[in-house]
Amino acid sequence: FFETYDLTKLHSVINKNCTKMAPPPSHSPPQSPRPAKRPHPDPEVSDVLEERLIDAEYKIWKKNTPYLYDLVMTHSLEWPSLTVQWLPQVRQLANGANTSGQQGAPAAAGSGGSGSEEHSLLIGTHTTGPEENHLMVASVALPRPDAAVDARAYDDSRGECGGFGAADAYGKIDVRMRILHSPGEVNRARYMPSDAFVVATRGPTGDAYVFDVSRHPSVPAGKEFCPQHVLKGHDAEGYGLAWSPHARGRLVTAGEDGRVCLFDINEGAQDVQALNTFLGHGDVVEDVSWHFRDVNLIGSVGDDRVILLWDVRSPGDSSKGSASMDKGGEASTGGGSRPTHKITNAHQGDINSLAFNPEDEFLFVTGSADRTVGLWDVRKMNSPMHLLNGHTDQVFQVEWLNSSVLGSCSADRRVNVWDLSRIGEEQSPEDAEDGPPELLFMHGGHTSKVSDFSWNRRDDWTVASVSEDNVLQVWHMAEEIYAGDDDDEDDVKVAVVAGQGGLEDNELE
Repeated sequence: FFETYDLTKLHSVINKNCTKMAPPPSHSPPQSPRPAKRPHPDPEVSDVLEERLIDAEYKIWKKNTPYLYDLVMTHSLEWPSLTVQWLPQVRQLANGANTSGQQGAPAAAGSGGSGSEEHSLLIGTHTTGPEENHLMVASVALPRPDAAVDARAYDDSRGECGGFGAADAYGKIDVRMRILHSPGEVNRARYMPSDAFVVATRGPTGDAYVFDVSRHPSVPAGKEFCPQHVLKGHDAEGYGLAWSPHARGRLVTAGEDGRVCLFDINEGAQDVQALNTFLGHGDVVEDVSWHFRDVNLIGSVGDDRVILLWDVRSPGDSSKGSASMDKGGEASTGGGSRPTHKITNAHQGDINSLAFNPEDEFLFVTGSADRTVGLWDVRKMNSPMHLLNGHTDQVFQVEWLNSSVLGSCSADRRVNVWDLSRIGEEQSPEDAEDGPPELLFMHGGHTSKVSDFSWNRRDDWTVASVSEDNVLQVWHMAEEIYAGDDDDEDDVKVAVVAGQGGLEDNELE
């Protein structure tokens, strides 16, 4: 009645089931755009077939969930969120405590595995029509690190696993604060590292906004839009936003106007003009990132497939006009700061995201519409050190967990976890069919494009991810997958109940 599999290779079981419905992705860098699949002549029939395929993949994932995760929570939001980030605040709760923030005494000392912790998430809304948009803070009850977690306790009605105790309060996700964001949807929201109550947002206008959430009520008192600061420097909307990890109050933004703007909110005025405007991109600037070691180094990427590194001390052009975009999309060599490094044609598609390594000062990664994640070394930037292949659609976001582990989310409905220390490891032909050795884990719980994800810095290996179908998921892969000793891999086994490892052929039909 049982079949056994190597735990470190268990994700292969799911992938093999999925290959019954779709061919495995190519593991070599794509040399040209992949030809589009021939659609069904009837668009309605094509949509129905795609929905059935997605549903079948989701059923496979759900049946394997108890063996791949220590924890999974699924929460349906009223509106989709384009952004998610864990906040650093953690509050100890006793068993059965209400997670709304209104009640709940600290857990008693020495209570062992009882009790939970209240973590917080920063999310937003993307509404339609006249509905108001909000910047929101949600509370999430997670088991304490010493809690006894039973991943086999899968709740089919809620789509969750992780039976860490019998209290229903565990695992709940509640929105406890809403701040009116009247200009429109929240494209991205990020807190300031030196003060997590200070949050910056980008939306559908050129302005960026800064809120001190400690000065706002839990529910908007009226219809008035009340940010603490309005950052003036862009003429068009954007997504890119990054706070300085070194200097309080400094941040950079990117926009569809081709600009990268530097701001300092320490001046105290409500309207804050850009200290510096960096011009060098010939198209939309999708993302910006601040270096963790070099106080003055930032990077930017965009739809022109260019990576630019900037020194924020360089004299910029604080004028309103964007030379890089006003001249037919060609980058300007006059006006604005010159980048310290420039990589053209860094990817074969638009570059959507950039992230510097938090520990290694020379490494950074980029995520692209060409379905790859590029690993770069600033000492040799003529070509990427390595391309991570595992997504089947464009990559939206990349984020490091530590010096060697990172994640990426994609329009292919997946969040992939990569371990760079495994690059080059030998694989059997069978394992190679399921992905490169550095592909540690593939989260397949979403049924729509994954817009953003975030590592929880207060609970290692716990991830939050949001998708376009209003779903927020909090998940923690099984510890044996990432903590297994290579020398003991052959001894690490997991039992899979027959019939629970995937769907039968007649079910797929």
